[in-house]
Amino acid sequence: MGQYIPLDAPVHRWDSRSKIVAVTGLSVSMIIAPDWPHVAMVSVVILVLIALSKINLRTYLVNLRILLILVFITAFLQLLLVPGQAVFTAWLISVTREGLIAASLLFVRLTGILLLAAWLTFTTRPAQLTAGLERIFSPLARLRLPVHELVMIMTLSLRFLPLLVEETQRIQRAQLARGAAWHQGTLRQKGHYLIALLVPMLRLSLQRAEDLAEAMENRGYHGGQGQTPLYSQGLHPGDWLLIALTMVILVFQLI
Repeated sequence: MGQYIPLDAPVHRWDSRSKIVAVTGLSVSMIIAPDWPHVAMVSVVILVLIALSKINLRTYLVNLRILLILVFITAFLQLLLVPGQAVFTAWLISVTREGLIAASLLFVRLTGILLLAAWLTFTTRPAQLTAGLERIFSPLARLRLPVHELVMIMTLSLRFLPLLVEETQRIQRAQLARGAAWHQGTLRQKGHYLIALLVPMLRLSLQRAEDLAEAMENRGYHGGQGQTPLYSQGLHPGDWLLIALTMVILVFQLI
């Protein structure tokens, strides 16, 4: 998540504002959906958007694998903790019908929201995303809120996610080459391996942040003062159709 994938697809040419509105509205619809039919309806729309992006579903799942593991753990805990009519019991573990429904709904909801976030970043250039967010939140600038700076921080944070993943994988490979046994040893030894991973990650993150700050300062960056947008923005029929579809689904869920 956070890495733009350039492709010649209609979704990539949509305005960033319409995609931000769609992701926000569909995420809210997924959260407030009361039962399986409503969740399934939003899920179908999400799958259609993924298909229109021309990006393989496997690419989404691979990039979200760590977050999906956390989602699976959360759903599994929901499965064990929700009381109700027992359908399976073994030792101290009791799985209920209500737990199965709640866990499956939670898993689909969280997975759908993650897929929407990945869809937005995969199909929108960081500069376009920044400009779209700034245009959406521009009314808040009248309240003397630093809208441009806050949006810039948010965009840079998203951009740093794939870089952190790459650095983590590089450090892991380097430590494996030096004889680190991640899947072996005692709990204390695994704790040492984890510290050996976190320390260089923290150092590299601080170094990247410092280099980025120096680069922005050397290029005369002073917030949003006197800046013009890099990309011209305009809502086309496809954008209006996406916004209208999102609003219809959201209103239907609320009703």
